[in-house]
Amino acid sequence: MKKTTIFLLFLFCSCGLSFSQFSPEKFLGYTVGTNFTRHDRVVAYFQALQNNFPNEVKTVSYGKTYEGRELLTVFIGAEETIKNLEEIKKNHALLDKENLSIVWLSYNVHGNESSGTEAAIETAYRLVTDKKEYLKNVLVIIDPCLNPDGRDRYVNFYYQYGNLPHDALSFSAEHNETWPGGRSNHYLFDLNRDWAWMTQIESKQRVAIYNQWLPHVHVDFHEQGINEPYYFPPAAEPYHEVVTNWQRDFQKEIGKNHASYFDKEGWLYFSREIFDLLYPSYGDTYPVYSGSIGMTYEQGGSGRAGLAVITQVGDTLKLTDRVQHHVTTGLSTVEMASKNTSKLIKEFQSFHVNKNYKYNSFIISGEEQCLAPLIVLLDNNRVEYSLGAAGSSVKGYNYSTKNQEQIKLTGKELIISTNQPKGTLVNVLFEPTTYLSDSLTYDISAWTLPYAYGLDCWASKELVKTGITRDYKKTPISNSLDMNAYAYVVTWNSFQSAKFLAHTLNAGMRVYYNEKPFETQGKKFNEGSLIFLLKENKLPDFIEQLTRLSNEHQVEVISIKSGFVDKGIDFGSYAVKPIEVPSVGIVMSENFSSLSVGEVWHFFEQQLQYKAHLIWQSDLDASLKQINTLIIPEGEHDLADNQSFLNWVKDGGQAIVIGNSAAGFCKEEFGISEKEFKDSTTDVEYAQLERQQISSTIIGAIFKTQFDHSHPLSFGLKKYHTLKLSSTAYQMKDAAVIRIEKDAKPENGFVGYKVLDNQSNSLVVGKMLYGKGHFIYLVDNPLYRGFWEQGKQLFSNAIFFE
Repeated sequence: MKKTTIFLLFLFCSCGLSFSQFSPEKFLGYTVGTNFTRHDRVVAYFQALQNNFPNEVKTVSYGKTYEGRELLTVFIGAEETIKNLEEIKKNHALLDKENLSIVWLSYNVHGNESSGTEAAIETAYRLVTDKKEYLKNVLVIIDPCLNPDGRDRYVNFYYQYGNLPHDALSFSAEHNETWPGGRSNHYLFDLNRDWAWMTQIESKQRVAIYNQWLPHVHVDFHEQGINEPYYFPPAAEPYHEVVTNWQRDFQKEIGKNHASYFDKEGWLYFSREIFDLLYPSYGDTYPVYSGSIGMTYEQGGSGRAGLAVITQVGDTLKLTDRVQHHVTTGLSTVEMASKNTSKLIKEFQSFHVNKNYKYNSFIISGEEQCLAPLIVLLDNNRVEYSLGAAGSSVKGYNYSTKNQEQIKLTGKELIISTNQPKGTLVNVLFEPTTYLSDSLTYDISAWTLPYAYGLDCWASKELVKTGITRDYKKTPISNSLDMNAYAYVVTWNSFQSAKFLAHTLNAGMRVYYNEKPFETQGKKFNEGSLIFLLKENKLPDFIEQLTRLSNEHQVEVISIKSGFVDKGIDFGSYAVKPIEVPSVGIVMSENFSSLSVGEVWHFFEQQLQYKAHLIWQSDLDASLKQINTLIIPEGEHDLADNQSFLNWVKDGGQAIVIGNSAAGFCKEEFGISEKEFKDSTTDVEYAQLERQQISSTIIGAIFKTQFDHSHPLSFGLKKYHTLKLSSTAYQMKDAAVIRIEKDAKPENGFVGYKVLDNQSNSLVVGKMLYGKGHFIYLVDNPLYRGFWEQGKQLFSNAIFFE
């Protein structure tokens, strides 16, 4: 017996420190907040916490980042809770037999807001030790680091440049991150703007597990400037009008509880300012639109703070202080959930009772290729949809005509109802107009998905009758090509066509496109159709590869028997042109927006899956001879003064200029200029200055455009709506390819009254010949945050057809 006891003791100790010995300090080797903890040690710590508190803690890996770091959720609760996690999840999904509130705490979505993960380490430990009483009726789920790649980028920077001992003066290197900084993920995306769109692998994996649990309370921990006091709710206006009174009231009660702890310590804080509840893809709003009490907490610090920094008032802000503040609000949140579990459960269940919004159904129509990416988004968000009942009729508001009209359904329309668990999110994403209770909003004010995806839409007040009660299934395409055909043609009608083209070029195929339409074999082919001539493609397995790639990308290939067409241009026409294989470079430096660089990088590497070279601006001159296309992301640059670059364009290079980078080329020789804007406002009271300024701004508004359908930059676009991100309006010396309509009003979103008229006939997309080459201006970033689906097709046109 004695030997057995000794053996068990040895076994226990070998698996981890004993309960009485274990602490973050003993495991890490330092007090939390006195050093930064790299991600591998964070993962190891939570595994050790589970080993030492196996009845109260369970760690679950939910995926990997782009750089291969582990993504982790940590479940913390009473023994019975941890034993029955699957049953608890099932009951919560059914809104049945619930006696626990669920609190989800998310840390470090921005990598350089580094106190978050350190606070997660301490908060978890406190919950299983001195705050254990909160767990009697609360399940806590902790995601200690939503952005491990960005955080390790920041931590590695600090270990490289941090002084020993640390230097608290803000001008020292350790307080000034090198570009691009640690805020974003591997592809330089802001993950806190990606909850609904899920363009990034971290977001997609996280939201998948989040939607399995849909907690009653969700907190997104952040940091802001070093001189800012702590922020906690209630949030600022505008609130989206779907936010319930309970959601408004309870975050106020949580704020009061936080304030009681901060008052006791004499810590500064603020609420009801800056951070609103509108844009649907944040870590507070996305949970709110799924029924949670979604909140943002902001601690002063971020990438400037390091281990300690002297603020503008002469105080020293330490990492230990920042951690303590986040730990305090995290525990206070769990405390409030514990005290209000019954109410949280009741109100969450009430939220998911069918709503009576202005519109109860959205009818979506479009080609299958254009519907497909929207369906992926709906699936990722667990939004239910079905097909309309063929032959039935429904009245709805037409997004294009702005009129109520009767629609006769064909059975191919997508019907998305608000009568479902995700009904509130559906309403927010699809409503034609977003109501703004206050125009001072923190982010873009419009995102209406039918405009983003180029689809026809009707909003109906009815619950539309559906046909077969099944998910929408795209008709599978299975091409079988005629080996004796003259050519093979693929219609250019969506971004899916562009991905297919990219893979055929990667495979070494020679591809043509038509600048004018033609008809043959009873089919009409519009401009931009992809033409594969059999005799010009010498690959030994050409037919096999073309069949495989077309089936993989689900594009239809038509075998054409003769180059002599029934109507329009023959295949030997001057209007049938070869696609020059793009050799693409993306220029980057501290002069360019890291977000914009990342959007382009991710577009090529993960979406189009076509090679693009990241080129430091300092290496650009030496690189130009190796490429024929240069992408110039948003930023403030001096490329207009770079003679080597300009000579490269004159010699036939293609420069694609995105967003505000167009301002750097506003000279006569580059064919673009800013439209003149005069603000005659005078004598504004100081108290009204901020509100007066927004009358001259545009905060992410959607405009309808007019365009030349025959121009290669417009191929495949039946209509195009642009997301206007600033009030700057441009004009071209030559005619614009795509422009905002004359006297246009926004389809959705806030536009200051002073700058609205200036948008009339303003440039969206233009081309300027420059020697043998040209500039393409995409002044409203079509790749913004990776969710504007039509923008991807527009950008592909610029890559392949110019």
